[in-house]
Amino acid sequence: MKYVYALLVVLILAVGALTLDPSLVSVGGTPLSLIYPVNQMIAVRGVVAAVCGLVGIIVLIMALVRALMFRKGAFIAVLGVGLLAIAGGHLLILSDRGLDNPGALPPDYGLTHVAEGTGEVTVLSYNTLGGETAMTDIATIVMDNGVDVVVLSETSTANGEALAASLAAAGQGFTVYSSGADPYNPEIESTVVVLSDALGEYRQGPDIGLTWGSLHLRSVSGGPDIIAVHPVAPVRGLEESWRSDIERVYAQCGAANTIMAGDFNSTIDHMQATGASCQSALDGYVGGYGTWPASVPGIFGSPIDNVFTDWTTKAAAVVEVGNSDHRGVLVRLSR
Repeated sequence: MKYVYALLVVLILAVGALTLDPSLVSVGGTPLSLIYPVNQMIAVRGVVAAVCGLVGIIVLIMALVRALMFRKGAFIAVLGVGLLAIAGGHLLILSDRGLDNPGALPPDYGLTHVAEGTGEVTVLSYNTLGGETAMTDIATIVMDNGVDVVVLSETSTANGEALAASLAAAGQGFTVYSSGADPYNPEIESTVVVLSDALGEYRQGPDIGLTWGSLHLRSVSGGPDIIAVHPVAPVRGLEESWRSDIERVYAQCGAANTIMAGDFNSTIDHMQATGASCQSALDGYVGGYGTWPASVPGIFGSPIDNVFTDWTTKAAAVVEVGNSDHRGVLVRLSR
């Protein structure tokens, strides 16, 4: 019987260890990380760590009781220790990606309307959940942090124009670009980019063909190209569309002098599972801090809002205003 117990412990720990990197196993040629519901699980490593840790503690208590009463419980003890180790592995990954959120950026000495300053570019990406986040709140973040590039998912063109007007009233010139979603459709399908005129002239090119739309802005004056994205969510019934969308998104990472931002509806783990090797500007700063849902602590959330670029990160933060179900991400970049 002890061999059966040993086999069960090994199997349980093997499955648990696989949660650290489900893409090691493929089903029909598709990495497990990209298959529902594992794609949902790997997006919330903090929750997985908490579950493994809690179960591990309970199992260790059971092992201690068995040891004291029956002088048995070695296999259960091994299981408990193993589960705690798996929990620790998830926490180490999150910690390495970054959990220390400053909540704001240091003073901005980058681009202005009259000088290039240090040449640093500050980016804000925020899913505003339609009208649930006031553009005046977004304007405050922009002005307080010296933001040059504003990428707003689930935001109507009208709201983007309202933001630009609010900034203009404060003496800052911004231009609005839209993904061109039908104004009568839910704002979930609309993404806007609001660019500081200090970046120079831009032209809007063909998008990258996502289900919910995207924008591709090309600089005329040597600034960074801007790609704004919002892939479809990885829910049951939309798995194929989701995988197609994120593959299109992460295929853009090879472009030089490009900043890609938005609600990616996927994490670094999903990106790696597609075979891409994109560089997240948040990695090592706040890359492990969950941006959705905003109703739970960052360690238990999913870091699906991101910025990918070949520029160098100088500072990064996660911010929260309004009633959106997302937090926003701020990053300051140097060429």
